[in-house]
Amino acid sequence: MYSEKAKKHADACRFCYMCRHLCPIERATGRENNSPRAKGLQVSMIVRGMKMDKASAVTMYECLLCGACTADCVTGFDPLVFIREARTQAMLEELTPKFAEKVIDRLMETGNAYGAKESKVNFEGIDEEGEILVWLGNAARYAVPDVANALFSILNKAGVSFAALKDEPASGCELGDMIGHVEDVRILAKAAAEAIVKTGAKKVIVLDSHDAAFFLHECKDWGIELPEIVTATAFVEDLINEGKIVPKKIKEIVSYHDAARLARDMGELEPARNIIAAMGAELQEMYLNEKDNKNPKNMACGSFVRARECGSSLMGQMKPELSVMLCEKRYTDLLRTDSRILIAADPQATEALRLSVPEGVEYRDLFVMLNERI
Repeated sequence: MYSEKAKKHADACRFCYMCRHLCPIERATGRENNSPRAKGLQVSMIVRGMKMDKASAVTMYECLLCGACTADCVTGFDPLVFIREARTQAMLEELTPKFAEKVIDRLMETGNAYGAKESKVNFEGIDEEGEILVWLGNAARYAVPDVANALFSILNKAGVSFAALKDEPASGCELGDMIGHVEDVRILAKAAAEAIVKTGAKKVIVLDSHDAAFFLHECKDWGIELPEIVTATAFVEDLINEGKIVPKKIKEIVSYHDAARLARDMGELEPARNIIAAMGAELQEMYLNEKDNKNPKNMACGSFVRARECGSSLMGQMKPELSVMLCEKRYTDLLRTDSRILIAADPQATEALRLSVPEGVEYRDLFVMLNERI
Protein backbone atom coordinates (compact mmCIF):
# COMPACT_ATOMS: atom_id res chain seq x y z
CA MET A 1 0.00 0.00 0.00
CA TYR A 2 3.03 2.29 0.19
CA SER A 3 3.54 4.71 -2.67
CA GLU A 4 6.65 4.47 -4.81
CA LYS A 5 7.76 7.78 -3.32
CA ALA A 6 7.49 6.39 0.23
CA LYS A 7 9.38 3.22 -0.74
CA LYS A 8 12.12 5.29 -2.33
CA HIS A 9 12.58 7.41 0.78
CA ALA A 10 12.47 4.40 3.10
CA ASP A 11 15.40 2.92 1.17
CA ALA A 12 17.31 6.19 0.78
CA CYS A 13 19.05 6.05 4.16
CA ARG A 14 22.83 5.66 3.97
CA PHE A 15 23.12 5.00 7.74
CA CYS A 16 25.15 8.12 8.53
CA TYR A 17 23.30 8.54 11.87
CA MET A 18 23.01 12.35 11.56
CA CYS A 19 19.23 12.19 12.04
CA ARG A 20 19.74 10.20 15.22
CA HIS A 21 21.51 13.17 16.79
CA LEU A 22 19.01 15.72 15.49
CA CYS A 23 15.62 14.08 16.06
CA PRO A 24 14.07 15.73 19.16
CA ILE A 25 12.13 12.57 20.06
CA GLU A 26 15.20 10.34 19.92
CA ARG A 27 17.22 12.88 21.89
CA ALA A 28 14.50 13.12 24.54
CA THR A 29 13.87 9.38 24.94
CA GLY A 30 17.33 8.03 24.08
CA ARG A 31 15.71 5.12 22.24
CA GLU A 32 17.18 4.06 18.91
CA ASN A 33 13.80 2.89 17.60
CA ASN A 34 12.66 6.53 17.76
CA SER A 35 15.31 7.67 15.29
CA PRO A 36 14.19 8.41 11.70
CA ARG A 37 16.75 5.86 10.51
CA ALA A 38 15.10 3.11 12.57
CA LYS A 39 11.65 4.06 11.29
CA GLY A 40 12.96 3.86 7.73
CA LEU A 41 14.37 0.39 8.33
CA GLN A 42 11.03 -0.78 9.73
CA VAL A 43 9.08 0.53 6.73
CA SER A 44 11.64 -0.97 4.36
CA MET A 45 11.17 -4.39 5.98
CA ILE A 46 7.37 -4.02 5.94
CA VAL A 47 7.48 -3.23 2.22
CA ARG A 48 9.52 -6.42 1.76
CA GLY A 49 6.96 -8.60 3.49
CA MET A 50 7.32 -8.15 7.23
CA LYS A 51 3.98 -7.53 8.93
CA MET A 52 3.45 -4.30 10.80
CA ASP A 53 2.84 -4.96 14.48
CA LYS A 54 1.65 -2.81 17.37
CA ALA A 55 5.20 -1.92 18.41
CA SER A 56 5.98 -0.60 14.93
CA ALA A 57 2.76 1.41 14.92
CA VAL A 58 3.64 2.99 18.27
CA THR A 59 7.05 3.99 16.91
CA MET A 60 5.46 5.74 13.92
CA TYR A 61 3.37 7.90 16.26
CA GLU A 62 6.34 8.85 18.43
CA CYS A 63 7.28 11.51 15.90
CA LEU A 64 6.56 15.25 15.68
CA LEU A 65 6.81 15.36 11.87
CA CYS A 66 9.01 18.40 12.53
CA GLY A 67 11.34 17.76 9.60
CA ALA A 68 14.68 18.01 11.42
CA CYS A 69 15.73 14.73 9.80
CA THR A 70 14.59 15.82 6.35
CA ALA A 71 16.27 19.21 6.49
CA ASP A 72 19.63 17.74 7.38
CA CYS A 73 19.87 14.71 5.12
CA VAL A 74 22.19 15.30 2.17
CA THR A 75 20.78 12.24 0.37
CA GLY A 76 17.23 13.62 0.35
CA PHE A 77 15.96 11.05 2.87
CA ASP A 78 12.46 12.27 3.86
CA PRO A 79 10.98 10.15 6.66
CA LEU A 80 7.85 12.32 6.84
CA VAL A 81 6.65 10.78 3.56
CA PHE A 82 6.69 7.18 4.76
CA ILE A 83 5.79 7.91 8.39
CA ARG A 84 2.47 9.44 7.32
CA GLU A 85 1.81 6.44 5.06
CA ALA A 86 2.76 4.07 7.88
CA ARG A 87 0.14 5.78 10.04
CA THR A 88 -2.39 5.20 7.27
CA GLN A 89 -1.45 1.52 7.25
CA ALA A 90 -1.76 1.30 11.03
CA MET A 91 -5.26 2.74 10.83
CA LEU A 92 -6.35 0.38 8.03
CA GLU A 93 -4.99 -2.66 9.88
CA GLU A 94 -6.47 -1.52 13.22
CA LEU A 95 -3.04 -1.18 14.80
CA THR A 96 -3.30 2.49 15.75
CA PRO A 97 -2.14 2.79 19.39
CA LYS A 98 -4.77 3.82 21.92
CA PHE A 99 -3.04 7.11 22.73
CA ALA A 100 -3.27 8.12 19.06
CA GLU A 101 -6.70 6.62 18.46
CA LYS A 102 -8.32 8.85 21.07
CA VAL A 103 -6.92 11.96 19.36
CA ILE A 104 -8.07 10.76 15.93
CA ASP A 105 -11.56 10.18 17.35
CA ARG A 106 -11.63 13.74 18.71
CA LEU A 107 -10.50 15.14 15.37
CA MET A 108 -13.20 13.17 13.57
CA GLU A 109 -15.93 14.19 16.03
CA THR A 110 -15.07 17.82 16.82
CA GLY A 111 -12.41 18.87 14.31
CA ASN A 112 -9.79 19.45 17.02
CA ALA A 113 -7.44 17.30 19.09
CA TYR A 114 -8.90 18.50 22.40
CA GLY A 115 -12.47 17.37 21.80
CA ALA A 116 -13.58 20.94 22.54
CA LYS A 117 -16.89 22.18 21.16
CA GLU A 118 -16.60 25.92 21.77
CA SER A 119 -13.70 28.28 21.20
CA LYS A 120 -12.43 30.34 24.13
CA VAL A 121 -11.45 33.27 21.89
CA ASN A 122 -13.27 36.60 22.19
CA PHE A 123 -14.91 37.27 18.79
CA GLU A 124 -17.01 40.21 19.98
CA GLY A 125 -17.21 42.94 17.34
CA ILE A 126 -15.35 40.92 14.69
CA ASP A 127 -17.00 40.46 11.30
CA GLU A 128 -17.01 37.17 9.42
CA GLU A 129 -16.55 38.73 5.98
CA GLY A 130 -13.83 41.02 4.70
CA GLU A 131 -10.83 41.35 2.43
CA ILE A 132 -8.44 40.34 5.22
CA LEU A 133 -9.24 37.15 7.12
CA VAL A 134 -7.45 35.95 10.26
CA TRP A 135 -7.16 32.17 10.42
CA LEU A 136 -6.39 31.08 13.98
CA GLY A 137 -6.00 27.30 13.98
CA ASN A 138 -7.03 24.94 16.75
CA ALA A 139 -4.27 25.61 19.28
CA ALA A 140 -5.11 29.32 19.46
CA ARG A 141 -8.86 28.66 19.45
CA TYR A 142 -8.90 26.09 22.24
CA ALA A 143 -5.59 25.87 24.12
CA VAL A 144 -4.01 29.35 24.11
CA PRO A 145 -6.85 31.80 23.33
CA ASP A 146 -4.88 34.68 24.85
CA VAL A 147 -2.58 34.48 21.81
CA ALA A 148 -5.52 34.88 19.42
CA ASN A 149 -6.94 37.73 21.50
CA ALA A 150 -3.54 39.44 21.49
CA LEU A 151 -3.31 39.23 17.69
CA PHE A 152 -6.82 40.67 17.33
CA SER A 153 -5.87 43.52 19.66
CA ILE A 154 -2.66 44.27 17.72
CA LEU A 155 -4.58 44.45 14.45
CA ASN A 156 -7.22 46.71 15.98
CA LYS A 157 -4.58 49.05 17.39
CA ALA A 158 -2.97 49.20 13.93
CA GLY A 159 -6.30 50.14 12.35
CA VAL A 160 -6.52 46.95 10.28
CA SER A 161 -10.01 45.98 9.15
CA PHE A 162 -10.19 42.20 9.38
CA ALA A 163 -12.57 39.27 9.67
CA ALA A 164 -12.40 35.97 11.53
CA LEU A 165 -14.58 32.88 11.56
CA LYS A 166 -16.15 32.13 14.93
CA ASP A 167 -16.87 28.60 13.72
CA GLU A 168 -13.60 28.17 11.87
CA PRO A 169 -13.55 24.69 10.28
CA ALA A 170 -10.66 22.27 10.62
CA SER A 171 -8.01 22.79 7.95
CA GLY A 172 -7.29 19.06 7.64
CA CYS A 173 -3.67 19.55 8.68
CA GLU A 174 -3.90 17.77 12.03
CA LEU A 175 -5.95 14.85 10.75
CA GLY A 176 -3.47 14.51 7.88
CA ASP A 177 -0.63 14.26 10.37
CA MET A 178 -2.50 11.56 12.29
CA ILE A 179 -3.78 9.30 9.50
CA GLY A 180 -1.84 10.39 6.43
CA HIS A 181 -3.00 12.47 3.49
CA VAL A 182 -5.97 10.30 2.60
CA GLU A 183 -9.12 11.45 0.79
CA ASP A 184 -10.90 12.38 4.04
CA VAL A 185 -8.15 14.92 4.70
CA ARG A 186 -8.45 16.42 1.23
CA ILE A 187 -12.20 16.77 1.73
CA LEU A 188 -11.57 18.75 4.93
CA ALA A 189 -9.00 20.94 3.17
CA LYS A 190 -11.45 21.69 0.34
CA ALA A 191 -14.19 22.56 2.85
CA ALA A 192 -11.83 24.90 4.71
CA ALA A 193 -10.85 26.58 1.43
CA GLU A 194 -14.51 27.04 0.52
CA ALA A 195 -15.20 28.64 3.91
CA ILE A 196 -12.28 31.02 3.39
CA VAL A 197 -13.32 31.99 -0.14
CA LYS A 198 -16.90 32.56 1.06
CA THR A 199 -15.69 35.36 3.37
CA GLY A 200 -14.51 37.36 0.35
CA ALA A 201 -10.95 37.41 1.67
CA LYS A 202 -8.14 38.44 -0.63
CA LYS A 203 -5.50 37.83 2.02
CA VAL A 204 -5.43 35.30 4.88
CA ILE A 205 -3.31 35.99 7.96
CA VAL A 206 -2.53 32.55 9.41
CA LEU A 207 -1.55 32.42 13.09
CA ASP A 208 -0.75 28.69 13.35
CA SER A 209 2.33 27.83 11.28
CA HIS A 210 1.15 24.22 10.84
CA ASP A 211 -1.94 25.45 9.00
CA ALA A 212 0.08 28.03 7.06
CA ALA A 213 2.48 25.37 5.77
CA PHE A 214 -0.45 23.05 4.99
CA PHE A 215 -2.23 25.75 2.96
CA LEU A 216 0.94 26.71 1.09
CA HIS A 217 2.18 23.20 0.35
CA GLU A 218 -0.38 20.39 0.52
CA CYS A 219 -3.36 22.47 -0.64
CA LYS A 220 -1.32 23.84 -3.51
CA ASP A 221 -0.20 20.34 -4.52
CA TRP A 222 -3.84 19.18 -4.48
CA GLY A 223 -4.97 22.06 -6.68
CA ILE A 224 -7.04 23.69 -3.92
CA GLU A 225 -7.27 27.41 -4.62
CA LEU A 226 -6.84 29.88 -1.78
CA PRO A 227 -6.32 33.65 -1.46
CA GLU A 228 -2.87 34.99 -0.60
CA ILE A 229 -1.52 33.28 2.52
CA VAL A 230 0.71 35.26 4.90
CA THR A 231 1.94 34.33 8.37
CA ALA A 232 0.88 36.45 11.32
CA THR A 233 4.52 37.24 12.12
CA ALA A 234 5.22 38.51 8.59
CA PHE A 235 2.04 40.62 8.58
CA VAL A 236 2.76 42.19 11.98
CA GLU A 237 6.37 42.89 10.97
CA ASP A 238 5.01 44.88 8.01
CA LEU A 239 2.75 46.87 10.35
CA ILE A 240 5.80 47.86 12.39
CA ASN A 241 7.82 48.74 9.29
CA GLU A 242 4.95 50.91 8.04
CA GLY A 243 4.78 52.73 11.38
CA LYS A 244 1.23 51.58 12.10
CA ILE A 245 2.31 50.22 15.48
CA VAL A 246 5.23 51.50 17.55
CA PRO A 247 6.27 49.17 20.39
CA LYS A 248 7.53 50.54 23.68
CA LYS A 249 11.20 49.73 24.20
CA ILE A 250 12.34 47.22 26.80
CA LYS A 251 15.82 46.46 28.10
CA GLU A 252 15.87 42.70 28.45
CA ILE A 253 17.92 39.80 27.17
CA VAL A 254 15.71 37.25 25.43
CA SER A 255 16.03 34.11 23.31
CA TYR A 256 13.79 33.02 20.47
CA HIS A 257 12.59 29.52 19.61
CA ASP A 258 12.12 28.74 15.90
CA ALA A 259 8.90 26.76 15.40
CA ALA A 260 9.73 23.96 12.96
CA ARG A 261 7.06 24.56 10.35
CA LEU A 262 7.54 28.31 10.42
CA ALA A 263 11.30 28.10 9.98
CA ARG A 264 11.87 24.83 8.10
CA ASP A 265 8.75 24.41 6.00
CA MET A 266 8.40 28.08 5.07
CA GLY A 267 11.92 29.36 5.59
CA GLU A 268 10.70 32.24 7.74
CA LEU A 269 13.46 33.33 10.10
CA GLU A 270 13.53 37.13 10.24
CA PRO A 271 10.02 38.54 10.96
CA ALA A 272 9.78 37.39 14.60
CA ARG A 273 13.37 38.43 15.26
CA ASN A 274 12.70 41.84 13.71
CA ILE A 275 9.62 42.27 15.92
CA ILE A 276 11.76 41.46 18.97
CA ALA A 277 14.36 43.99 17.79
CA ALA A 278 11.62 46.62 17.35
CA MET A 279 10.80 46.18 21.04
CA GLY A 280 14.42 46.96 21.89
CA ALA A 281 15.24 43.58 23.44
CA GLU A 282 18.69 42.04 23.10
CA LEU A 283 18.39 38.67 21.36
CA GLN A 284 20.74 35.85 22.29
CA GLU A 285 20.41 32.86 19.99
CA MET A 286 20.18 29.42 21.57
CA TYR A 287 22.10 26.31 20.65
CA LEU A 288 20.33 24.61 17.72
CA ASN A 289 18.52 27.61 16.27
CA GLU A 290 17.52 27.83 12.65
CA LYS A 291 18.99 31.26 11.90
CA ASP A 292 22.60 30.65 12.97
CA ASN A 293 22.53 27.18 11.50
CA LYS A 294 22.02 28.60 8.02
CA ASN A 295 25.61 29.82 8.36
CA PRO A 296 28.04 27.60 6.36
CA LYS A 297 30.48 27.88 9.27
CA ASN A 298 28.12 25.68 11.25
CA MET A 299 28.26 22.78 8.80
CA ALA A 300 28.61 19.34 10.38
CA CYS A 301 29.42 16.25 8.28
CA GLY A 302 28.21 18.07 5.19
CA SER A 303 24.86 18.95 6.70
CA PHE A 304 23.34 21.85 8.63
CA VAL A 305 22.42 21.26 12.25
CA ARG A 306 18.94 22.59 12.92
CA ALA A 307 16.62 24.00 15.52
CA ARG A 308 15.31 21.68 18.19
CA GLU A 309 11.52 21.32 18.22
CA CYS A 310 9.67 21.65 21.54
CA GLY A 311 6.47 19.72 20.85
CA SER A 312 3.08 20.13 19.21
CA SER A 313 -0.61 20.09 20.07
CA LEU A 314 -0.97 16.54 18.78
CA MET A 315 1.95 15.21 20.81
CA GLY A 316 0.68 17.07 23.86
CA GLN A 317 -2.64 15.25 23.58
CA MET A 318 -1.14 11.87 22.66
CA LYS A 319 1.81 11.75 25.05
CA PRO A 320 1.91 14.71 27.45
CA GLU A 321 4.83 13.22 29.36
CA LEU A 322 6.89 13.19 26.16
CA SER A 323 5.93 16.80 25.46
CA VAL A 324 7.27 17.77 28.88
CA MET A 325 10.56 16.00 28.10
CA LEU A 326 10.84 17.92 24.82
CA CYS A 327 10.20 21.23 26.59
CA GLU A 328 12.82 20.46 29.21
CA LYS A 329 15.39 19.89 26.46
CA ARG A 330 14.58 23.25 24.89
CA TYR A 331 14.78 25.08 28.20
CA THR A 332 18.17 23.45 28.75
CA ASP A 333 19.28 25.21 25.56
CA LEU A 334 17.97 28.50 26.97
CA LEU A 335 19.93 28.06 30.19
CA ARG A 336 23.15 27.89 28.17
CA THR A 337 22.62 31.56 27.28
CA ASP A 338 22.53 34.67 29.46
CA SER A 339 18.80 34.96 28.80
CA ARG A 340 16.11 33.69 31.13
CA ILE A 341 13.24 34.72 28.85
CA LEU A 342 12.16 32.42 26.04
CA ILE A 343 9.91 33.67 23.22
CA ALA A 344 8.09 31.81 20.45
CA ALA A 345 5.69 33.01 17.76
CA ASP A 346 3.49 29.98 17.15
CA PRO A 347 0.42 28.89 19.17
CA GLN A 348 1.46 25.24 19.23
CA ALA A 349 4.94 26.17 20.47
CA THR A 350 3.35 28.38 23.13
CA GLU A 351 1.04 25.56 24.20
CA ALA A 352 3.98 23.17 24.49
CA LEU A 353 6.49 25.50 26.15
CA ARG A 354 4.01 26.56 28.82
CA LEU A 355 3.85 22.94 30.01
CA SER A 356 7.10 22.96 31.94
CA VAL A 357 8.69 26.34 32.62
CA PRO A 358 11.72 25.95 34.93
CA GLU A 359 12.09 28.01 38.07
CA GLY A 360 13.76 31.33 37.37
CA VAL A 361 12.73 31.26 33.70
CA GLU A 362 9.91 33.12 31.96
CA TYR A 363 8.10 32.07 28.79
CA ARG A 364 6.43 34.71 26.61
CA ASP A 365 4.37 34.42 23.48
CA LEU A 366 5.52 37.01 20.95
CA PHE A 367 2.04 38.35 20.16
CA VAL A 368 1.04 38.62 23.83
CA MET A 369 4.33 40.36 24.58
CA LEU A 370 3.96 42.82 21.69
CA ASN A 371 0.34 43.63 22.51
CA GLU A 372 1.37 44.64 26.03
CA ARG A 373 3.87 47.10 24.59
CA ILE A 374 1.75 49.06 22.12
